Amino acid sequence: MLESLRNFLSGKRVIVITALLAIPFVFLGSQSFGTISATYGTVNGEPVSQMDVNLATNQISQRLKSIYGEDFSLDDLDEEVSVGLIKNEIINQKTLLSHARELGLFVSEKTAKKEVINIDTFQGENGFDQMLFESTIRANGWTPEEYIELVRETLSLDKLISALGVASFPIDTEIEDLVSMLETSRDIDFIKVDKNTLVSQQEASLEEGQQFYDNNPFLFLSKEQRDFSYLLLTYEAYKKQVEVPEDYINEAYSDYLSNVQGQMQNRLSHLMIDKSNYESASLAYEAIDSIYKSIQSKEISFEDAVSKSSEDLASKDAGGDLGLSSGDAFPEEFERAILSMELNSTSSIIELEDSLHILKLTEVIKPQIKTKAEMSQELLNELVDAEALALMQDDFIELESLVLEGVTLNALADSIDASIQVTGLQDIEGIKLNGFSNITSSELFDPSILPNKIEIFEGDESYAFVMMTQTLQPTVQSFGNVADLAIQEVRNEKANMIINDFIEDVEGVIDGENLLPNLNAFSKESYKGVKRFSSLLPSEIINSIFESPIATLVANEAFNGDRYWAKSSNESFPLTEELSESVEQYQGFYNESLTQQFSGFIDRAFKEGQIVRLENLTSN
Repeated sequence: MLESLRNFLSGKRVIVITALLAIPFVFLGSQSFGTISATYGTVNGEPVSQMDVNLATNQISQRLKSIYGEDFSLDDLDEEVSVGLIKNEIINQKTLLSHARELGLFVSEKTAKKEVINIDTFQGENGFDQMLFESTIRANGWTPEEYIELVRETLSLDKLISALGVASFPIDTEIEDLVSMLETSRDIDFIKVDKNTLVSQQEASLEEGQQFYDNNPFLFLSKEQRDFSYLLLTYEAYKKQVEVPEDYINEAYSDYLSNVQGQMQNRLSHLMIDKSNYESASLAYEAIDSIYKSIQSKEISFEDAVSKSSEDLASKDAGGDLGLSSGDAFPEEFERAILSMELNSTSSIIELEDSLHILKLTEVIKPQIKTKAEMSQELLNELVDAEALALMQDDFIELESLVLEGVTLNALADSIDASIQVTGLQDIEGIKLNGFSNITSSELFDPSILPNKIEIFEGDESYAFVMMTQTLQPTVQSFGNVADLAIQEVRNEKANMIINDFIEDVEGVIDGENLLPNLNAFSKESYKGVKRFSSLLPSEIINSIFESPIATLVANEAFNGDRYWAKSSNESFPLTEELSESVEQYQGFYNESLTQQFSGFIDRAFKEGQIVRLENLTSN
């Protein structure tokens, strides 16, 4: 969480917000003629608005572009993935925001306004321009109040992150101590016993195996076995049941054509006269009418007229560009005018409540229309997928109700004319439900599973109604079935006895006073100048040696069962010059380790008790 917020708040987010004002409003999904007030729930009591979704979407998009290139688009991802990324971004921001508020780090509205006044975008000839501020903010789909609240949140998060950052910084002496520890070396004399080799060298008879089996019967218990009967509802099976109505393709293709036509997008530019800048509405109309006649007579181009006369400061420098609409982004009067306009043509004067406009249609984006032959399979697949899902859900709801009523598995199968499958008696390693991979063997062998009780499991595109019909508890297996295992246990016991007998002589062997046993599994070696991160010995052995005083006999067992006894000597510390040379080498390692530890602490502390109530969050 901390890392993602650091990425998000590299510098004050006000800088990021200011940059957003240069982005066409359609990118953020907001409208240029009114504020979107949709809500998406809360995180730790902090409300999540459309503006939060827009900002999170933009941040995720920019972050991914920095990784995959400027051509990358969130549309390239599956909807579930992109929504998940946006959701996590919102949760992180709102969680930290709630903690900033709890810690008293939430800045005042007055402080936020001071920050806004200093933003270059809102500066006129005589400093901060209130009219420029309001027109710019509203053109981006926000009210001034919403924008100031956004700046408050930004400054509060920046304040929190700065405070957290102070607590996580490297200290020179700590880095030097770390380098000194990692660069310290020792000479190591050790004895190793290769356990597998020693065991394989031992002789064991059938009689010895029988005796071990008789003395340790519970080491040879069989595994519990269970038998399950189950009924599956699978998406693929229901797809085969779907019946396609006659003339479906023709009707679906007609709907497709209608939808495609509705996907046409038009880009508009406008020249605007603000009625409030004139003594009367008639004078405002005379002003725009004069401009309109000049454009019509070709005395001046539309673009030059916008640059010279438009009173919409937010779009003036962009040639009056308002962005794209597919029929519902612009005011209703604009959308009606578009219907009678050709590409690069201008409209007559259009009057809104507070302003007058001349429009120019600058771009028409028409979707590519596929032929019926090209669309047939796609339309058919859409029908089959939707109908199969509906059929499966209907059956699932019916069966779930019957399970609650206490009917048998056979009755469930009869109600939907399906067949029951069985696993047969299997242990935990062999059990599985054919055609259903969303259940583990551990779940099927969970102690809470009761005989003759139907359990319901949900998969990605399937459901399973499962009932345990039989169990076989562990019993002592016959010697004939486990003879090899019993003989192996005898070999293992003999190897352990040899190791235990050797322990008394270990130190003498390391010191050269006693001889090493004449067995292939025993070896004695010496290494010089071994450091803590050496790969010459298993890490658990190295750690034991360096955690013990010099010349202490250390005994340890490696993860693979091999036994080690070791003594260290000649501990060598890095010289002052060597220490200085190595500090830079370990600086990155230390900082990364410190950051990971601190980030983990912050993540756990901030997410404890986290309350997330998000809804209606989709990529649309």
